[in-house]
Amino acid sequence: MLGFPTEALPGGCDMPVPERVPERSRSADRALARAGGTVSRDAQEEGVKQVYGEIASAYEALFPALHRYEERVERFLTAVVAPGARVLDVGCGPGLHTRGLDASIAVVGTDLSEDMLALARTARPDGAWHVHSYHQPIPPDWGRFTVALAIGCLDFCDDLPRVLKHLTEALEPGGKLLFTVLERRPGLDGHEAPVQPIQTAGPAVTLHLYSFEETARAVTEAGLLPRTYAHAPGWVQLTEQRTMWFGWWEVERR
Repeated sequence: MLGFPTEALPGGCDMPVPERVPERSRSADRALARAGGTVSRDAQEEGVKQVYGEIASAYEALFPALHRYEERVERFLTAVVAPGARVLDVGCGPGLHTRGLDASIAVVGTDLSEDMLALARTARPDGAWHVHSYHQPIPPDWGRFTVALAIGCLDFCDDLPRVLKHLTEALEPGGKLLFTVLERRPGLDGHEAPVQPIQTAGPAVTLHLYSFEETARAVTEAGLLPRTYAHAPGWVQLTEQRTMWFGWWEVERR
């Protein structure tokens, strides 16, 4: 379990934690899959930017059909956001998760798509909305945050340890982060490979899936303390009518 007790995961996992896969096998599988036709990081981010820019105007209407978050984000924010808090929303899209927060809350959102950010600005004009890649550090002049979200956006992340370190550095000590990853699981259809190329109506993009062990290691190496974990639905792949399952992690900066 990689250095933290099972009681740090209260009641979260509704499926058995898979047996540990040897380190060499996991890294070799990911390297082989990347060599098999996935796009470069720059091309990936440009593709994600284009895809989400094109669907921005319809995104809010599509959201109920696509996402299976079961109010997890709302419950987390209700529990951890206090008056005067500073909230970082990474991969914010049109700002759906933070637009209803109290006016005393300072919200900073990041996304690759300026079209999505324009919608977020309209919905919450007092927020600060930036084009930014999570593969790069959060600029220090944005200050530190008491709460952060990274919901759904890490599906496209090719270096989870690096990104979690960036998010840790943006949090105050004791700051809370809720993030999701597509979780790789043997025997679960569509979730067995470390990468999954997806052909959209426009550019090809690549989904990155991480095992429980890989994510747990990245969490602890980033200096984060796991609080809760659940394996639960994330979103629906409409072309195949397949539900993609997330690892939902609530963590705290040590």
